Parts: sequence; C-alpha cells; structure tokens
Amino acid sequence: MKTFRSATFLVAVLLGAMWYGLDNAPATGRTSSPPKPPVYVSDFDIDVELPQSGIQKPEDDPGNLASHLVELMSTKLVIALQKAGYSATRMHEGDARPDSGVQIRGLFAEVDEENHWRRAVIRSATDSGKMEALVAVANLSKPEQALYEIAPLPGNEDRPGAVITLSPYVPLTKYDLSKDADENVFKGIAPRVVNDLTDLLNRNPAAITQ
Repeated sequence: MKTFRSATFLVAVLLGAMWYGLDNAPATGRTSSPPKPPVYVSDFDIDVELPQSGIQKPEDDPGNLASHLVELMSTKLVIALQKAGYSATRMHEGDARPDSGVQIRGLFAEVDEENHWRRAVIRSATDSGKMEALVAVANLSKPEQALYEIAPLPGNEDRPGAVITLSPYVPLTKYDLSKDADENVFKGIAPRVVNDLTDLLNRNPAAITQ
C-alpha cells in the first residue's frame, strides 16, 4: 500500500510539473503580429502638359487635375493605413525625411507605343488615357534610392512625359487606372497597398529595423 501511494504521489508531481511547464513555456507555436511601424506617405510624381490656349474653367486645368490625382492617392492611403492600425503621416515635397519607419512613395507612369515607360502626363479634363500607379515601400533607416532615371535616349530630356528607366533595385507594385480616375478608384487601390505592406512586415518583421 505504501508503494502504491508513493507511486501515485510521484505521478501527481510529474503531471503538475508538466502543466506548469506548458503554462510557463514560451509560446513558440503561437504567432503574433509584429508591432506596426510609423508609415509616411509621400506625394506621387506626375507630369502636366500646359494647354496652348487659355483655360475656361478651373476644373479643366491640367495642373489642378494632376494635383487632384496626387491628393486622392495620398489621402486615401493615409486613411487606409490608419484604419489598419498604422500611425500614418503624409509627406509633401520638401519635408525632411525621417530616420526610421516606412515610406510609401511612387509615381504615375504610362507605357508608350514603343513599350517605353514614361512619366504619366495629364493634358486635359477629358484625358482618360491609361496609366499605372507604381508603388514602392522603403525602409527609412536605409539610404534613399531613386525609383527611376531619365532614359539615355536621343532627344530624351527631363521634361513632362520623359522616357524613364525603372530602378532594378527598388521593387515596384503596379496598379492600373485611368487619368480621369475618381475617388472610388483610389479607395480600391489604397487597401491593396496596405495589405501588401502588412504581408511584407508579417513575413519579414525585421525588414524595417535592419
């Protein structure tokens, strides 16, 4: 009887130790989302071709139209980021570049008949030509890299609609849209950009600290 009681006590001690170990062991099998870094949204590049004649209405001004597209892209991205739990700030041209966090930047571009990439040009209020939003995600703790260069082609200069060469070192995600895209188009693009960012950080949590 004494031996039986000793064995029973030993089993109870071992079971208690096992439960204690499970409760206090690191949850190696559990996954948790990494902390979200601050995100800074830069205004996208776009070109404008000024009309030869006077503009009758402000809404027909290509400059206003281009600014409106840039505004929609930035504001919808900031809203989508904030909805996803990120601290999101818009960066305008000339703002100081932060030393840490994530930067979302890009440009509006189009492909010509010779299959060259060009900076997209807004020409008129009825300009419904196709273009693409090229989006890049950058680690602000790393030196800034150019998204593109002016292509070294005869007669090509840094002017509206210039032929460009996209950087092979900066991953770019492309989103199709038209030059007369409305607010709903950007409402659709912004969450996709945010989802791509979240997937990137989940797959590589150290991406913004290395």
